[in-house]
Amino acid sequence: MRASEQEQTGGAGVSRVIADFTDLGWGPSENTRHDLGIDLFLQVRDERRFDRNILMAAQVKSGPSYFNAPTSDDQGACTGWWYAESDARHFEDWVQHALPHLLVMHDDATRTSYWAHVTKEAIQSTGDGFKIHVPIHQKVELGNREKLLEVAASTKQQPALQGTSFAAGAKAVAPGRALRHALLTPRLIAPHRNTGYERILAPEEAIALITQGRVQDLQWYIEKDSNPDLAAADSGSRLWEWRFFSAYYSAVMDADIQPLLDLAAAACPAPMTPGKRRRKQRTEQAHRIAACVVTSAVFLTAAERLTEAETLLEAAGEDLLPIDQAWVLMHRAIVMSERGDLDTSRRLAAAALRTVALDLDDVTAAAIGASAADFLFRTSGREAKNLGATMTAVDTAASWWRSQSVAWALEEHEEKAFRAWGEGEDPGTWPSAEAQNRLLSAWLSASLAGTRGPSAAALAQRARHEIIEHEAAWRSDAATEVSVRDSQPRQTPTSTHARGLEDTLDELRRFGCTKTLQTAVQRLWAAGPASPVQAVVQRSVTAPWTHTNAPAKLALLRHAGDLLTPELADQAGRHCLTVLEDPEPFAQRVRPWFSIDHYTHRALWRVLSAACDAVHAETADVLLRSLPDRPGEPAETDLIKLAAHLRPSAVTAFSGQLRTAATDHSSPAMSAALLGVLIAGGDSAAEAELLRRTEAGDIDAIGEVRSPADLSPRTGKRVIDLAASHCRQQLDEAHQNRWGLGGWDWARLLTLCNFFFPEHACWDPIIDIVLDHQVAQEHKAGAVRALTTRADQLPAPVATRLQAAFETGLPTIRGVPGLLDEAGDLTEASFALGLALGAVDSTTALQRILTWLRGSASQRQSAARLVSALSHHADEPIIQGTLVALTGDPQYQVRAAAAFSLTRGLQDNPPLAVTTAITTATNEPGCRVPLAVAHALDNTRALETHHTLRSALQQHMSALVRSAANPPAIPLFDVEQ
Repeated sequence: MRASEQEQTGGAGVSRVIADFTDLGWGPSENTRHDLGIDLFLQVRDERRFDRNILMAAQVKSGPSYFNAPTSDDQGACTGWWYAESDARHFEDWVQHALPHLLVMHDDATRTSYWAHVTKEAIQSTGDGFKIHVPIHQKVELGNREKLLEVAASTKQQPALQGTSFAAGAKAVAPGRALRHALLTPRLIAPHRNTGYERILAPEEAIALITQGRVQDLQWYIEKDSNPDLAAADSGSRLWEWRFFSAYYSAVMDADIQPLLDLAAAACPAPMTPGKRRRKQRTEQAHRIAACVVTSAVFLTAAERLTEAETLLEAAGEDLLPIDQAWVLMHRAIVMSERGDLDTSRRLAAAALRTVALDLDDVTAAAIGASAADFLFRTSGREAKNLGATMTAVDTAASWWRSQSVAWALEEHEEKAFRAWGEGEDPGTWPSAEAQNRLLSAWLSASLAGTRGPSAAALAQRARHEIIEHEAAWRSDAATEVSVRDSQPRQTPTSTHARGLEDTLDELRRFGCTKTLQTAVQRLWAAGPASPVQAVVQRSVTAPWTHTNAPAKLALLRHAGDLLTPELADQAGRHCLTVLEDPEPFAQRVRPWFSIDHYTHRALWRVLSAACDAVHAETADVLLRSLPDRPGEPAETDLIKLAAHLRPSAVTAFSGQLRTAATDHSSPAMSAALLGVLIAGGDSAAEAELLRRTEAGDIDAIGEVRSPADLSPRTGKRVIDLAASHCRQQLDEAHQNRWGLGGWDWARLLTLCNFFFPEHACWDPIIDIVLDHQVAQEHKAGAVRALTTRADQLPAPVATRLQAAFETGLPTIRGVPGLLDEAGDLTEASFALGLALGAVDSTTALQRILTWLRGSASQRQSAARLVSALSHHADEPIIQGTLVALTGDPQYQVRAAAAFSLTRGLQDNPPLAVTTAITTATNEPGCRVPLAVAHALDNTRALETHHTLRSALQQHMSALVRSAANPPAIPLFDVEQ
């Protein structure tokens, strides 16, 4: 019997299409039975030849007759062919079929196969039937593998998750996937609490309970005596999953990751050290390898042990199942990005994203894909960002469940804080271990999935509560220690909580939680304990720089660089100088999203306070070589501030170069700053040049003048005329409802110059600004404070006019609110002026202080500032007793103001209570209160108490406090007296 030509052509075409799909690595199988529009079944495989549990169907059309309806573009080039049928049944069957269908047209002449995905959207009506377009560029070849994989995944259904919470367990997913689910989406594996604690737990369920932070639940399961394997789980357990549970528990709860590392080293097929033979991987162990390797890498990365993490992840091999392979690739991407290899990290993340694209039915695959999509978005250029696609990718069940854990934790914390408030206690004294464990769970699951942003956010949330709790407990223990010190041997009950603060701060640094770290460091530096801050900033100097921790490390140096030892300050300062001179290696290392120069300058300013003279000299050298050519360049402001932080005695070797630069530089502001450095070092020629510029009306030079007394009367008059003109302009603009904020405080400048040059004084603009309610508060507060400091020098007519603002015994000075706090910053300054003028008595001021101390936090700070105004009355018993009491106030701003006032008002043979209060303030474990004492010391007096205080302050941990105990001359125009 002779075969038909159609049969021969069709059979050959099917065979060649089979060969084309085989070349892709797929598994095509001819449908020889029940052929109702399906010629081939296609088993989909990825580029590593792993079956992806997806089946596709294909209808093959072969022969020249199927290429008789070509399409073309505007230039006449062929773009494809139409395939049409008059009968709609085939098209209907293909669209409605459970498998995704391909129409494959094979060109016998070129032996090329072209394909189209048969969908409702692709089919068009012809009037007599239906047709579909087969594009010429869609060939069955390697170049189109990704598009074919997308088609394969298009009909894969996402799992139904509603109503699954009560059915959670190890059998909720396939056996080889339960361990990964327990780590990434424990909500599907950890048993619901209401199912009771008598059931026998599978090890994956126990692991999921750890990931969920349900440590207490594990204990309850053990106490029911139904889980002997759980109770006895350790490194010697018979079942590998119980050994992993034990190691995982040690890492999460005890911060001991060595058991995890040992387990990973034993499981990996690749050698962990050079020279060892590669072990043969058993397929059934693949999911175990991925789980222990990724979990170990998460903790190694968190500890900044990046080389070990990279080695371990590479040792996992290339034979993992697809989702596990993508999981490992994602964490390799994270490690490489931390090491600055952004190109490699993006390739790895992209590979992970492609790998999980076919696994829409697996929620852990979605979590890994979301991490990869988010990573690619955050590391791409602005023009390449696709916000919509990224937001869609990260909107996963895993992210919902993490958000739910965070919400429950914050609700629990809020409830505890509210109950503490109701009992009149500090919120930090009622911690919630369960809430903290929930936040730990959110960090764990996000970190294991490779989602860096949410993991850092959860860690920051947890750290905030840890810091509040440790700080509250530290204060309580410190007070207890003081109360029992005289009756019992001295102990150190504060060490545990101080170490807890240190560990939490360092964790924030490592995870790049810059804003939270900055807030905590500023508070602890000021109020104490500052020793944990000191430990963390010192540790950070020698820690490696990574993409994540770079901004946090710079923030630490900026806010606590003064706590460094001289050796570490020198190391940190020289590193900053190296970065400023050649930022490219640093940029390649950390791939920063911030301005390197700006933030490095800010870090260096604070570090210089603790650095040796040699580093200051090196800084001066870098400064001189970095001066911008033109005024107004972005770096100019940072360099001006850098010059202000130079130690004058340390840069004398550069005096000539500084003087030349100051004389020749085109920027008045930069030139004046350099002259200011020279003047602070005693350079008379620089001082003469600065005064010459001041007389010429150079406002930048005015800002560097050490004292108005250094000005000649002629120059003083010129400055007075200039400031008065600006004050009148501010008055005019205020009545036109225009308030330009920022810049020079002209009213304050005019006030100071009036005092020093009474023969040229111009008081009317000052009085008008102070008493005019239409003027902004910012424009009058400085003048009010300057008037307060020298109220006894005011001409009688001026004092009389100002006293009119206190006719009722209370200040009536008001202003348009702007940037100042709403809680009475100007009111507090006005009270102080009333005290200085004798228009407000100290009893009235004290009553206002006590009223504010019962108010909001900002009102308490206003009270603290007003306390300083009482320093001239500190010898009165009532005022003195109040100030002594306020040195023990819970708010450090109040303590600092009270200590300042007591120290400033010290007399010979002060009462013991006063001496004790000041000594206690000097020895506070924070920095702000000792700094206030140092600023209050009067260099012109030689009291024995002053000598003792100065000696104690010179031993302080903060270089700023030590420096303030021996303050250099500072510009009177820039610092309030």
